[in-house]
Amino acid sequence: MNIINYTVLFCLLLCSCSTSHLTNGWYPVADTSDNHIEGKAIVTVKDFEAVAIDSVSIPNVAFIEGRLKADKVSVWAKATEDRIGKRIGFVFKDSVIMAPTINCRIESGTFTINSEDKNLILEIYNSLNNSSE
Repeated sequence: MNIINYTVLFCLLLCSCSTSHLTNGWYPVADTSDNHIEGKAIVTVKDFEAVAIDSVSIPNVAFIEGRLKADKVSVWAKATEDRIGKRIGFVFKDSVIMAPTINCRIESGTFTINSEDKNLILEIYNSLNNSSE
C-alpha cells in the first residue's frame, strides 16, 4: 500500500467511528441559536406510553400530545424542575424540532411536540407509531 491508500483508509476509519446519532427524544438544550444539546437524553421515544396527533384545533399548527410510561414520569418531573428557566428540546432524526423554555415542573408525564410544518409533525407521529426504537 502506498501513502495515499493509507491516508484514504485512515479517513474512512475516522469518519465511520466519529459518526454518532442521537436517539429520538427529549434533551437538555443550551440557550443558543444553534440549539446545542447539553447532555444525555432525558427520555427517548421508547419511554413514550401514548401519542395522539391534532392538526385541526389550531390553524396552521399541528401538534402531538404525548404521555410517558409510568416509570419515566418521575424522571420527567425531576428533569423539568431542574430545567426551569432553561430549555429542553425534542430531537428527531438528529435535529432539534422544538426547544421550549421550561416554566414549571411537569408532574403529569405529558408533553407536546408542535410545528407549523404539518408534514413534519405527521412524519414524527408516523415514526412514533411505527418505530421499534
